[in-house]
Amino acid sequence: MKEEVRAVDNKIAKRNYTIFSILFVVLNVAATYLITTETFNRYIIPFDYSTKGVINSIIGNTAFILILLLLVNIFARKLKTRVISLLAISFALSGSLFAINVYNRYYGTSFSFKMLSIFKNPSEGFGLTIFYEALREIVTYYRIILFIPFIVLLIYYLVARRQFKNIKFPKFNLKQSLTSALSILILFVLNIGLFSSLVQNEPKQIIDSAKATYGTQNIGLYNFLIYDLLGLDFETNPEEIDLSKIQEELNKYNKNKDVYTNIIDNKQYTKSVQLKDINNINGKLVENLNDDETITGILKDYNVVIIHLESFNYFLLENPEVSKYFYNLKALLEESYVFNNFYTNVGVGTSFDAELSILSGLYANGVSTLAWDFNEELEDKNFDFTTIPKLFKEQNYHTNSFHGNTEEFYNRINVHPKVFGFNEYHGKETILNNLGYKDNHKEGLKLLQEQYQHDSGHWLSDRLVFNYMNEYIKNKNELDEKFLAYNLLMMPHTPFYHDPYYPKPKETDLYSEDFIKPLDIVTLKYLNFVKYYNEIFRIMFEDVNGYGNDYEYNENNLYNHKKTAYVFYGDHGSFVKNEDVNYLLGGELTTLEIRQKLLQTLAFIYVPGDEIVEKEIDGQKVYFREGLLKGKQNLVRSQIDLYRTMVDIFDLPIKQSDFLFGVHGFSNEPSYSIDNKSLYVVSDLMFTSLKNSTNYYVSGELGYFEMERIKAEIIKFKKYSDYVMNNNLYKNFR
Repeated sequence: MKEEVRAVDNKIAKRNYTIFSILFVVLNVAATYLITTETFNRYIIPFDYSTKGVINSIIGNTAFILILLLLVNIFARKLKTRVISLLAISFALSGSLFAINVYNRYYGTSFSFKMLSIFKNPSEGFGLTIFYEALREIVTYYRIILFIPFIVLLIYYLVARRQFKNIKFPKFNLKQSLTSALSILILFVLNIGLFSSLVQNEPKQIIDSAKATYGTQNIGLYNFLIYDLLGLDFETNPEEIDLSKIQEELNKYNKNKDVYTNIIDNKQYTKSVQLKDINNINGKLVENLNDDETITGILKDYNVVIIHLESFNYFLLENPEVSKYFYNLKALLEESYVFNNFYTNVGVGTSFDAELSILSGLYANGVSTLAWDFNEELEDKNFDFTTIPKLFKEQNYHTNSFHGNTEEFYNRINVHPKVFGFNEYHGKETILNNLGYKDNHKEGLKLLQEQYQHDSGHWLSDRLVFNYMNEYIKNKNELDEKFLAYNLLMMPHTPFYHDPYYPKPKETDLYSEDFIKPLDIVTLKYLNFVKYYNEIFRIMFEDVNGYGNDYEYNENNLYNHKKTAYVFYGDHGSFVKNEDVNYLLGGELTTLEIRQKLLQTLAFIYVPGDEIVEKEIDGQKVYFREGLLKGKQNLVRSQIDLYRTMVDIFDLPIKQSDFLFGVHGFSNEPSYSIDNKSLYVVSDLMFTSLKNSTNYYVSGELGYFEMERIKAEIIKFKKYSDYVMNNNLYKNFR
């Protein structure tokens, strides 16, 4: 009787385990679609779906999950051990999906192991803040659904746990295991075969930075990651890989010519821009020019300060509740030439990729970070191309860069002098050394934070770094030496900690409770930072007397850096929630319009003269030196375009063999901007994805087929651009 009862119990237990195993496979395969489809994951942009691709991804993910199930069944003889093992694996898989989803959120693209180079950066507290925010978002972003497989299996186990005790399966069955392994192997072979045929059908559309998205979508998330980890790859190189052919193809997009054809409107333009070709420009620097004169060299022999604005989204200026605290910035914009339709070109290297585009006029590949790819010992990674600092050095300028982060971040200690060509890079360590804290950086950091009234964590406050840079400028002026100074702001940096005014964000006095109630806490922290950001625009030009509400204007404290031009640009967007962007801009934006807003930042050129002007902005009196170059560019411009603009207005000595891929920022020529992460393209007539045919909108002047023609040209250019950059070929074209 007992044996019969035991037999029945064993039968029930095995049936429960069969159900448990099926749930393990089905739920974990289904969960992958929560982060590989745009329906559930707004932070990835997929390719067009195909029936073959969807089926193949199911085959790939199923094969991977089955191999895990097989290994558990081989090595675990007890039923309870098998169940606990599958529970643990489900939790690990759900945790992996969660980590990938957080990556999607902050980097805007699918994950591959090639992108791990970004994690070489020392976190210094930054990584921990992201971890805290990620844990919070398990609830606030409903990411708990990624753990549904584990939760369902855990509930099933708890309900049926009595049946999972004291049952032991027969010893290892070689024949059965080999049969299962062979069946799974057939699935893997089928998976690879189908994927190969998919790739062959659309190789022209797959750019390097889109490989991860295409792979996870069409071969299966888990299989793609396995192959990627093993170093297996699929070909996306341009059709021509002969060096002379590549140069010939890339030269079709080069604007370093007397006359060239623009791919947007198919019209011809000239390298030099005449005053009559600029719609909105004024100021003392151009008032005596005739319409037929070019603006080339209007800032020749000027010293230059380039300011890298961290995480500045243009929508901060579009919401009246927020923008009223930017009275310093608004006063500057009135005295500047402003690019108010300006977009980022960054890839996964975010801030560093912006540096690359601004300083070299070249596109990052979007999938790795040149800062960490750089290696002096390898010919194809010892990057050598023309840059703004190198061009200024040819004209006997001293070139320095400044930043409040550790010098190892993005390997700038090596890349700034050895790739970009700066004479010196002054990061946190060098600045602390030069301020007398060589033997005790920790104590120096603490004392300086007290002096500048800013607990900036592991970083140096921008208040300090700008003061330090202005001492450098003063020294160069006294020595009558020409200089280029490049300053990268440290804050506000995602997820917007270390605000000197509102360390507890909800205690803000900037906004009403009703205004901030719908906002995510990260967005609120970002908006609180406008007070600090506005202050920074004052510190750049004045030896300030007090901070915040303690500030007092004194005309004698205004810097007078004779014949110095300032070039400002935003590096990338803020990564705040889509819903919050929509709320801040009126609540009626489409998903695509929100995405475009998150890519829009700001750039402007300020050339101060001697005369001081008084302005009243949002009830505040503001004093700046009169700008000698003013105007507004409403056409789309990007970081690549700003590079060409600087080359022209400073009359820098580029060679005929150098490349200019951007348009002149002041001109009426149409341009486009590529976001190297999402592969969205912005132009005046369209916003579209290079990955698919459904994510787009166009103006009435541009039809669908014309948009597809332009996209095909951009894809072709980008593939050649990536190939040349990845293989360090620009030096061969000189």
